[in-house]
Amino acid sequence: MFEFTPSQNPVLDAIEKIYDSAKESCLKAEQLETCKNEIELLSNFFNATDEQTVITALLIQSQFENNNCSIKELLTYLDLRTSNALMLNEILAPIVARDWMAPKKDPKLYPLTDYQLTIKLIRSVLSGKMENFDSPEIKTSFQLITRFQSKIADRSSHRITYKQFIQWTADLINSNPKIELAEFIINMNMQPEDATHFMFICLQHYLGNESCDYDTIIRELAPSKEEQYQLRNSYKSGNNFLLTTGLLKESVSNDFFGGVSYFLSEKAVHAFDKNAVVKNKLTEGILKQIEPTGIVEKKLIFDKNEQQMVNKLHNMISQNNFSNLTERLQSQGMKKGISVLLYGHPGTGKTETVMQLGKNSNRFVMLADASKIKSKWVGDTAKNVKALFDEYRKAVKEFDQTPILLFNEADAIIGKRHNVTDRGDQEMNTMQNILLEELENFEGIFIATTNLVDNIDKAFDRRFLYKIRFDKPGPLTVAQIWKTKFPEVKTSVLKSICSKITLSGGQIENIRKKVAVDTLLDEKIKINEAYLMQLAEQELMLEKKSMREVIGFNR
Repeated sequence: MFEFTPSQNPVLDAIEKIYDSAKESCLKAEQLETCKNEIELLSNFFNATDEQTVITALLIQSQFENNNCSIKELLTYLDLRTSNALMLNEILAPIVARDWMAPKKDPKLYPLTDYQLTIKLIRSVLSGKMENFDSPEIKTSFQLITRFQSKIADRSSHRITYKQFIQWTADLINSNPKIELAEFIINMNMQPEDATHFMFICLQHYLGNESCDYDTIIRELAPSKEEQYQLRNSYKSGNNFLLTTGLLKESVSNDFFGGVSYFLSEKAVHAFDKNAVVKNKLTEGILKQIEPTGIVEKKLIFDKNEQQMVNKLHNMISQNNFSNLTERLQSQGMKKGISVLLYGHPGTGKTETVMQLGKNSNRFVMLADASKIKSKWVGDTAKNVKALFDEYRKAVKEFDQTPILLFNEADAIIGKRHNVTDRGDQEMNTMQNILLEELENFEGIFIATTNLVDNIDKAFDRRFLYKIRFDKPGPLTVAQIWKTKFPEVKTSVLKSICSKITLSGGQIENIRKKVAVDTLLDEKIKINEAYLMQLAEQELMLEKKSMREVIGFNR
């Protein structure tokens, strides 16, 4: 009824004959002599030694016959002693290294371990044609992460040990030194275990899990109990390499259990994805966080002296210079902090200067709001000042670039101290004493602005490394500001306005806003000299009115 044709696969035939000949043979040469031709054929097919070929063939046939594919099963089949298990595992080690098979447990600890054969090996044997076991060339960081992911399955199923997985990851990184992520890890001088954990967290981020905890690493990679204990402690103490180098940031969850998880810093994410936009994880409190990407770029025009000082400040807090400066200050026993006071006439661009410094140096601006600091409750104002600096210190740790702490209109906070006549005076003085102490030990970038420098308490004077005065702009500067705000208006018209009236940059910006509103409401409005002069005089009228009110009050 059935007519089976002779086998057309000499590889399968050779494996079967070796398996039959080896039964209870103790792997003695005389019994295997009967299948020497088959051994030679398979040795060429596998490109392996005779010993490797025989043991591999026995495991393959065991799987085909639905027997347990293990060293224990082979010992029984071959009539060998348990002590021979170590030798069989050593023979198979080069085959394991080729990713043809993998032990389910560490052979050094469990010499009778099962082995799992790869699909490619079985498919090669069944087809009689050896498939290419070389993985495709890795060309990107994402492919490197994906290759790492494919190997985790071997670790999760215990086909390789924790130490083997770490060594495999190190080999993967070192064999791809030109891939951006691998190059980053190599340049960071990561130890193999740290590199493995870093790759795992990068994989989690790549899969959409922006946060990861050490228990996830332990669950997926399954280090020994002692290694688990050491890993937990390194995270809890903050001494873990990934934390101390700023590659990981701590994120405290708001759930009932208050668990701690970690997320990759901007620096770490950009190691494999330069175009990624990394959102900051710090919860906003007393300080208002202004992202550099949220600051509109503006061209500011200053008089020569002011421009020189602003340029100096800009250069000082640029990423490379600021890092070098803080290292130098620390090496000389000084605090790694820079404090600057911008003072002078209203509308001269003090606050906007700080914003543009943040924009250009890619730093968050953390704005201190006097209304949030001052409290009607006794003792709360001083607590708020402490909380404010605590919040800033946390931001310094969490952000990749040291943020700028901005006290706008600082005279409301650091004004002259008074003789104590009531609780309000006492509260103010206490708050300022705390502020003086914080600035004395400050590490970061602190910038204060004020229009009323005479109101600043003298005790704060030496706390500022630089004090930059912003005067009302001179005629040439004013003309440049007008031209920047109204490039479509003839230069002759703007010069005529400048010769008749002098305004600050802030006042000219107000006029530009009014023009934007007016032209929206009435498209027929002509932006000529008469119209602009009218708006300019309104600005000056407001200024004169303000001065009259101050004079009347002084009387």
